[in-house]
Amino acid sequence: MTISSKEALSSLPNPYRNKTYTVSITQEITPGEQIFLFGLRYVPDKLLLDHDGLSEYLEQILTCRSAKTEILIHDILEDIMDQIIPKWIEVYLSQKQNKFGQNLLITVEDRQPGWKDDLMLSRLPAIF
Repeated sequence: MTISSKEALSSLPNPYRNKTYTVSITQEITPGEQIFLFGLRYVPDKLLLDHDGLSEYLEQILTCRSAKTEILIHDILEDIMDQIIPKWIEVYLSQKQNKFGQNLLITVEDRQPGWKDDLMLSRLPAIF
């Protein structure tokens, strides 16, 4: 029996909840002949995302789904948000050389209502 992709995600308590900091994760995923670059940046609240579970989740969701990249990125964002409820989150998904020879980069962002630290966010370097 295999677990669903969303069930691969897990979290752990944030021991530095009283601090504002960012967590950045990048990963290349190669399901079949496709090449995806994934990027995640978030400002944690109560929970941190388990990196091992994220890797398994990405492999599953990008291998098993035939949806457009623009749809997948929103599914990924929602699944991660459901797991850790960060103060702020930004997710990138880049697809290299799709079947039409195009390179795609889609970015989505969300934040908790009322959370705002645009000065900190403006200082973040590019993730790719």
